[in-house]
Amino acid sequence: MSDYRIARETDYAERTASEVLNELLAFNASQAGDLNLERLVFSVRADDGALVGGLVAMQYWNGMFIDLLWVHEKLRGRGVGTKLMRRAEDSLSARGGDISFLSTWSFQAPGFYEKLGYTAFGTLEGLPANGSRTWYFKRLK
Repeated sequence: MSDYRIARETDYAERTASEVLNELLAFNASQAGDLNLERLVFSVRADDGALVGGLVAMQYWNGMFIDLLWVHEKLRGRGVGTKLMRRAEDSLSARGGDISFLSTWSFQAPGFYEKLGYTAFGTLEGLPANGSRTWYFKRLK
């Protein structure tokens, strides 16, 4: 494969992104064993069906990456985020997993994750220019 070209995808960006992900997942599985991959999605809905919170995570091997957590501002401080996190952690434990990790921006909820027992293991300062992004992990018992 000595001849190649690099192009920015526009027309087939989603299809190409999916292909790249599948190739990477296949390589990862060949190096570290079956991924045991499962996407985890929880929603919180109001009586009228409106989305007022949710969590999206990927569980693989013995871990879970919490990609998205959002709770409507009217429900913040009422334990909804904590319940979502506990449900995700319980799901991971039920699969035999023991490591949960995530990242958050300085203007989001670092203190929230720390209260839940997450430990910072890296911070990228200056993104956004007036803030930072911090990565957290928690070993489940």
